[in-house]
Amino acid sequence: MQSLKTGGFAGLLSTVVAKARSGSHAAEVVRVALTLDARVTEKIGRNALTSADREVIELALRSHVQIDRDAGTGARLFLTATGRLTVRLDRTEAPDDLHLLGAPLWTDDEIEDVRTRWHSESVETAKALDALHAELVEEPLARIHEYIDRIEFAVVHMAPVLIYVNHRVYTNLGRASNLPGKSLSLGHEKSVLTGLRRTPPEQWSPEDACFVACLNVLLLSGPPVVVEEFNGAQLNPTTLQRFLVERTIGYGGEARPEQPAPSLAELEQRATACAALRQRVVAGGRLPYRFINGLTLHKREHLMTAPTLLGDLPAPIVDHLARSLGVELTAGTPIAGLDTAFTKLADRLAAAPAPAGFSSAFEAALHGYVTASAEAFAADVAMSRGPQAFGPLRAEPGTDPFDLGTGDFYCCVAPRQAFVDQFGEEREGLIRAVSAYSARMRFNTWHYLPHTLGIVEREPGRDDWFFAPTMPDVTDWSDQHHTGHVAFAVRFAIRVPFGIEFDGRPLPGLYDLRLMRTSLPPFTVDDLRQAVATAFVLRRFYQAMSVHEPRVVDFGKPWYERFHG
Repeated sequence: MQSLKTGGFAGLLSTVVAKARSGSHAAEVVRVALTLDARVTEKIGRNALTSADREVIELALRSHVQIDRDAGTGARLFLTATGRLTVRLDRTEAPDDLHLLGAPLWTDDEIEDVRTRWHSESVETAKALDALHAELVEEPLARIHEYIDRIEFAVVHMAPVLIYVNHRVYTNLGRASNLPGKSLSLGHEKSVLTGLRRTPPEQWSPEDACFVACLNVLLLSGPPVVVEEFNGAQLNPTTLQRFLVERTIGYGGEARPEQPAPSLAELEQRATACAALRQRVVAGGRLPYRFINGLTLHKREHLMTAPTLLGDLPAPIVDHLARSLGVELTAGTPIAGLDTAFTKLADRLAAAPAPAGFSSAFEAALHGYVTASAEAFAADVAMSRGPQAFGPLRAEPGTDPFDLGTGDFYCCVAPRQAFVDQFGEEREGLIRAVSAYSARMRFNTWHYLPHTLGIVEREPGRDDWFFAPTMPDVTDWSDQHHTGHVAFAVRFAIRVPFGIEFDGRPLPGLYDLRLMRTSLPPFTVDDLRQAVATAFVLRRFYQAMSVHEPRVVDFGKPWYERFHG
């Protein structure tokens, strides 16, 4: 049976280590490690470095010296299990999760200079962390506990977090988890936040104090998922200040000059101003989107002008739409001007008999649009998820949205013909793949539901929910850490989440449009903008159909077996 499974991050890391160790010069080895062999930018690799390690790494990049691959002393270079380049001087013990890359063959005088620079920068970092710790301790204990509560609430309800403070790692990803999330529940003994809550702040480590103080400030600057913008990066007052200045300028604001040692009060003021600017920019029609690198989990917000015309969609989708609506469309047709045509289409579909292979005309039309999207974007598959029924969303008598399971949602997965052809006569592999994609997306809708419905505070409630997504994103190397993505090669992806108005209220993130490729090329920002336009059209289709409250029963594994078998 054809397998789409990849080696995941551990396998990729082994490949990178082997490539780095094959280099003969220090600069060559460092570049391979910093970029994970050209899979991320050098900037992203540098963002993970401690300030002391950066001194050594920059010297190595500027040098022409060779490297001793099996050095037992000197400035030894290692790659951590999280993909961060780090330095160990002399015979300092290296943990088991470090992969030795070698040590630059510097002269004794050069090594002495390296030691001096490394230790000097380490001392400066320690002073900065100590100063921040001292400032945090002056806060009332109740306020510090509020910071912890805010951080816990954020990280337990979002995708994986992996943040560095000096050499320490704070993450809720996998076996190394020390934050609540998939592996650790709220209040778990292994959560660093659990220990901090019952420990006087003056007894905290400087790194823990920095993590709590800076992450709390970061959460003031935007939606909770702003935390993920420090995934794979160092979080400290200096890097946080730089981030807030860059973001303020990006939102069209005027940032005050950076301070050498910003105080918590200074950082909080910058974060609050940044959040207000973001709200103003979004209200003015700019659309935030994120670029995600799945290797480091790094996510970065950008802004685009929201698409408004059919000319912003790929031409094949406009053609498909014109045939479906039975109207003439041009590139200059506003997307917002399609509502009347979609209302008429929804009325026709609600009354029409089910075409062969589908349980309703609506399901056939949805599958047709998603298939057209897969072909237009050269995506191996396109997907769109949603609820099977509308009654539980309004909590009708006898129904409770918290009683819903993943099977109460659907995901319409449509492969393009080229992807189908990869499997030839071996349809079992194709069915297994599209069924797995569908099952995962059904889970996602269920996972977001409490936030989508605005009932996260309800008692009795559900703790196992994520913030409903609201920003489009484009992802590279998505098949590294997520088990399902590793198994079915979800390497490059676009996601455009959206909601509709139903029963007199907005339901954010209830639906989406996703595009996925298992191999090169990656999606571009231009692809993303066209996908956003394509999703805006789909949103209007869903909105028009919601009046009829169609029930969706197709798009489960038995259906895929019949349709593709």
